[in-house]
Amino acid sequence: MLDAYWTPRGWRPKPTITADDDAYARRAGYIFDAIPLPHDPCVAALIRQRSRLDARAVAQAFSDSLTTRRLDLRSALGSYGVALNLPAHALPRRSAGDRPHGARECPVCFAYEGGWPENLTVLNFERFKWGGVRHGDPVYGLLDLTLFEAAWRPSAPETREPLLRILDAATSAAADSRPNDLLKRIAPFVPGNADQRRTILACLAYAGILQPRDRPGFFHGYPTERAPPEGKNDWPYPILWWRGRDGVDAAALAFWFPDL
Repeated sequence: MLDAYWTPRGWRPKPTITADDDAYARRAGYIFDAIPLPHDPCVAALIRQRSRLDARAVAQAFSDSLTTRRLDLRSALGSYGVALNLPAHALPRRSAGDRPHGARECPVCFAYEGGWPENLTVLNFERFKWGGVRHGDPVYGLLDLTLFEAAWRPSAPETREPLLRILDAATSAAADSRPNDLLKRIAPFVPGNADQRRTILACLAYAGILQPRDRPGFFHGYPTERAPPEGKNDWPYPILWWRGRDGVDAAALAFWFPDL
């Protein structure tokens, strides 16, 4: 599936896959038909799916993935972290001032109202390629956590050393360190490429472990106001606001990893 969408130069203009490979990938649960997922039923389904999962299992899968390289299972920490305190909500009814056509953005979760066919295969590709990209999107979160439930099986935990080293790097970082500085610090001991390591840090921030102290995050509530980045910055919220002085949030760490 990865080669169908990606080359060493980046995204393919159009997926390339044989009919036999397509049929096999569909049976294996890698490729899906595009289906409409409107905002309101998608949010409701995501909240139901959240209640079906054990947060500690999601955290274990994330930690294990730093050794096993199961990036698809790693992704769930980010999606669960965003959904942890997601409130039940619906798009406001259209008012007289709304445009009669065009997608509206939700004032709570910032997703668009949807209703058009969603390319779930591309979202699943992103799970396997980078450990996810769009964790804040309810469509991605629903797909991610549903596939996590189907794929994850309890097992003896892998070594926690990579996770502990990431936490130590965050705790001991200089006060003015930014996400890019932390990314460089973890590179020597976290396998993968820079984009995959970026996702690791983003997921830890979604979970509240790398939580900026002066910005609302997803662990202590649900942020309906999110400060935009200063200048050019392509890190997602809230990791984009993390600084070395923020270190590691003890309450969030104890929630996800009570045995550390």
